[in-house]
Amino acid sequence: MDYQYTLQLHSGTFQKSNYSWEEIKTKCDQILTHIQVKQMIIGWNTDTELNQKILDYFHEKDIRVLLWFPLLLQENDERELKKMEGYHGNSFDFCCPTHLHNAHACIALYEKYFAKLPFDGIFLDKIRYASFSQGYEAGFGCFCEECMKQMHSVDIDAVKALIDTHDIRLLRGEYDRCGRYHFADSQVNAFYKRRSQLISDLVFKLAAYFNSRKLIVGIDLFAPILAYHVGQNIKEIAKYVDFIKPMMYTHTNAPAAIPYEYNVYLRNFESSEAFSKHFPGGPLSSESLRYQMDFIKNVPATVIPGIEINPISGVCDTNAEAVQKHLHIFREFKNIALCWDVMRMDDEILAVL
Repeated sequence: MDYQYTLQLHSGTFQKSNYSWEEIKTKCDQILTHIQVKQMIIGWNTDTELNQKILDYFHEKDIRVLLWFPLLLQENDERELKKMEGYHGNSFDFCCPTHLHNAHACIALYEKYFAKLPFDGIFLDKIRYASFSQGYEAGFGCFCEECMKQMHSVDIDAVKALIDTHDIRLLRGEYDRCGRYHFADSQVNAFYKRRSQLISDLVFKLAAYFNSRKLIVGIDLFAPILAYHVGQNIKEIAKYVDFIKPMMYTHTNAPAAIPYEYNVYLRNFESSEAFSKHFPGGPLSSESLRYQMDFIKNVPATVIPGIEINPISGVCDTNAEAVQKHLHIFREFKNIALCWDVMRMDDEILAVL
């Protein structure tokens, strides 16, 4: 099958570039002679001259370009974001989705460095709660004063008591057909429902702002079996954006990847059966991946599954065979995202695309 591809290019941090313009052009010249690219997601370096050259290069080839922009994680940048506060008062690197200061700070950073550049859209990354990979307590989100005001319908003390004992009731539940997880315990369910609404509200606010600037909006999401657990209600979020990119990362030993995040559940709960029972073949089986795609077939946004194409020793062990397998599994989707940095893709992987 001939795919159209979305490519992610990690041009650098807010502080420095990862690659020179010459390196980027050489790599992209090679790639574009081989595959059909529909859009680029680049970021999040603030070098205006470099960004303009990248934009000119792809626009001349009728390829749209989106700015890759991380939100609720401090990236050693000038934003003074309100950090997420654990229920014991600990502060974490992930930031509060409820405090309006954080949304305003993100918009201010965009306006300072990127608003005058002719990007076609924005790609919102890290717009969720921390997962358990950031620590057990961090995995339950923000308990700051602003967030607790929003938990008025939840018996928060009852939920805290379950958290303290790693109670199995924090896992028991069932998925619905759209990937939302319905917890069997009513207070746990109410807690996660409010969490997801706070994330959805933030997506709505930011998408409305960027839409007002005539930009398309895409969003990075956890894989469907994990998304709701970090506050991402896929069906609800899809109402506010043009496309979603679920991270179907199966060969990465790092946060956000399916095996890494799934194994954190196994470590944090004495019995994980309430969660693992949903994946009798394991979360990485072909059956599980198709099952996850069934969750998002009918959402009101374009779905672009994201697969790994950058082998990194000790971090990501993907290869050409793994990429071929995933292209087959996700064959019903017309557009595939090649993640997370196309500059690291090797020739063997490019050859099978």
